[in-house]
This record gives sequence, C-alpha cells and structure tokens, in this order.
Amino acid sequence: MFSYTALRNHFGKLSLDNSSANLTLGDTLINSFYRRILRKGNWPFLERTGSITTVASTQFYDLFFNYRKLLDSPYLTVSSTQYPMTEVTTRAQWNILNQTTTTTSNQPTHYYIFNGEIGIYPTSASAGNTLTVPYLIRVKDLSVADYTTGTIVTAPNGDETITGSGTTWTSQMAGRWMRITDADAAGSGDGVWYEIDSVTSTTVLELVEKYNGTSIATGSAAYTIGQMSVLPEEFHETPVYGALWVYFTSVKPEPTRAQLYKELYTDDIRDLLKDQGSKTTSPATDSEIYDLLNPNLYVSL
Repeated sequence: MFSYTALRNHFGKLSLDNSSANLTLGDTLINSFYRRILRKGNWPFLERTGSITTVASTQFYDLFFNYRKLLDSPYLTVSSTQYPMTEVTTRAQWNILNQTTTTTSNQPTHYYIFNGEIGIYPTSASAGNTLTVPYLIRVKDLSVADYTTGTIVTAPNGDETITGSGTTWTSQMAGRWMRITDADAAGSGDGVWYEIDSVTSTTVLELVEKYNGTSIATGSAAYTIGQMSVLPEEFHETPVYGALWVYFTSVKPEPTRAQLYKELYTDDIRDLLKDQGSKTTSPATDSEIYDLLNPNLYVSL
C-alpha cells in the first residue's frame, strides 16, 4: 500500500526532482487524477450504508458528511419490518405529495433528496425508528504526512488494541492505516497495514480488524500511520502514473516518458474496470445475461 507520503516521494523519484516545489506540484496532479478515477464509476469500494434515527413529526434529516450520491433506495425499519420507498425526483412532485402537511405515518412510501437532506413521506409519526441510506462517499484529497513518532509497546495477536509509547495519537487518525515495522528482531511487527477504527488516547488506539502478527508484549517497535487512498491496494500507484503522464507532457516535455506513463495509467484503468467494474462473480457479461432467451417461449421448426 502507498500512503500519501509514499505517493509524493514516488512522484519525486520518478519525475527526477525531489524539490519541495515539485513535490507540491505532484500533490496537485496526483489528487487531480485520484478524483478523475473516482468519477469513472459507481465503484464498490465507495459504497457505504448510513443510519438515521427518526424524530416524531420530523420530515427532513441531514445526510452524512461524506455523502456524494445515493446508491439505492433507502428504507425505514419499524420493529422488524422494512419499508422501502420510491424516489420523488422533482420539487413540484414533492409539493403535490405534501399538500396536506399534517399527514404522518410509520410506513413511508416516498423520499426526496434536496439540499443535503433526505425527506420522507409521510412524515415520521414516532421517534426511534431507523432510516437506512445506501450511498457513495465523497472522498477528500490526500494531504496528510505519515506519522512515526514514538514506538509500539503492546500489540496482542488477535486483539484490536494497540498501545504506544512517546506517541501523540489524535482522533483525526481514525480512518488512516497503521503498519508496525517488520524486522528480524524480537518484538517487531508483521509489516501489514491495518485500518484504524478509533483513537482512545494519545497512546492507545483500536484497529478495525484484529492484529494478526506475533504478539508484542513489552516492545519498542517502529511503526507508520499513513493516509491512504480508497482505491484498491493494487491501484494505489495509478494516480501517480497519470500525474507523470501530464508532467512529462507539459511541465517537463519528454515524449518517451510521457508515453510510458500514459500506457501504465491506461493499463491500470482497464484492469481496475475489469476488477471493480462489476460486483458479480459470473463470467457472463451483463449483455450476455440479458440476452439469454427462455427456450420454453419458442418453437423450433
């Protein structure tokens, strides 16, 4: 995996210029291609599900801070029953539905997305029910340098809790990734990246998944906390290739290098679409599936 720091250093080496100004330019180009890739489709790795708790007689609710686009129809769960809703696509249609503003129910039939909020119709009659919203996330630019201050004291195998010494971990590190450095010495890590779920204190944090390396009980292991892109691990370098394609086309024109990085970028995009463009495991394409005919509906002559 390539953290933000690793990506910008990679750009510096491949562009043959590690100056601060050039690395800053690389940040801009890398993030430009990062956003460009994310715009190419409704990628499965951007999917999330958010929950909103209803309030009695309240129709509109704020959507999530990282909400970008609705993925599928939301639904309201009342006790153990789920009530899916139909989308209202225009304000005029929504106004027609709401001509009678006193209509309330715990069985909604429609929803409307407007100005960063989701409205449900009829208005919720009671509090405490769960509105579930499947959506695609909005992703921020990569900009946070690696953090390596201090050491890892304890990292029990099969446990999510990691304890450090001399560290100043903050709540903003939740969502970043940690790697305890792999080495031959006792008390070293497994060199695998783990996502950080939460930060309990300046010296204690929780991983999303259990630590799978050999237990560290009284160690002083080096580590890295890095900001990662949401792209699958195999494609972390792809924005760098796009950035170098532009760099050697315009900033420092070198046609041979530009062509090399263009090919690397386009090859990666093709492989990304092949790998992540569909969630089905069927070897048949969508068109092949839709073109299947029911033999019972036809007579052979």
